[in-house]
Amino acid sequence: MTARSPSRSAATPSAEPERWRVFLAVDLPDAVRARLQGPLDDLLPLGDYLRINPVERMHLTLHFLGHLPVADVERLPARLAPLVNGHRSFQVGAQGVGSFPNLARAQVLWVGIVGTELPRLMTLQSQLGTSLREAGLTVEDRFHPHLTLARVRRPLKGGQRKLLTDWQARWKEPLLGEIPVRTVQLMRSQLGSGPPRYTTLSTFELQ
Repeated sequence: MTARSPSRSAATPSAEPERWRVFLAVDLPDAVRARLQGPLDDLLPLGDYLRINPVERMHLTLHFLGHLPVADVERLPARLAPLVNGHRSFQVGAQGVGSFPNLARAQVLWVGIVGTELPRLMTLQSQLGTSLREAGLTVEDRFHPHLTLARVRRPLKGGQRKLLTDWQARWKEPLLGEIPVRTVQLMRSQLGSGPPRYTTLSTFELQ
């Protein structure tokens, strides 16, 4: 008797579903992007030590969701749109610079988010997080709203640390503009050999 060959389905593992790298964010007005260029330009002397984030690629990120199966991404609009629409529009400000985790061990340089209506942003972000968890997704518990200006890619030495300290002192107080929160966008980020490419998948409107 001739032995039967194993079936194709048994020999070939099922293909992994396509995944997209996605996040939820608030877009920035052009006026804020223009004013962010000031602190970015002042970081240029540290360019060999930093990976600077161009203003056209900046967003106010509410949740980074990582790489999700496309089917999961496609289910998000129906879940999130009514939640976002339950909030009234508001605005926050971009002001002050800082670093994570601190200036002495800086890894990320940022502009802060401020304003009397900041609690409304925190509430919106928190409710989105609850909805995402209920959908079975993993989200970070902590939220420090900010705009990422640069990431440190090489340890800073004495002279470079002094430049960074002076930079933070100079930009600690200036208000860099108001950010109206009228929509939340579901964004896709595609990484490659060049800079990330961003695509807006869905836009959710506040009242």
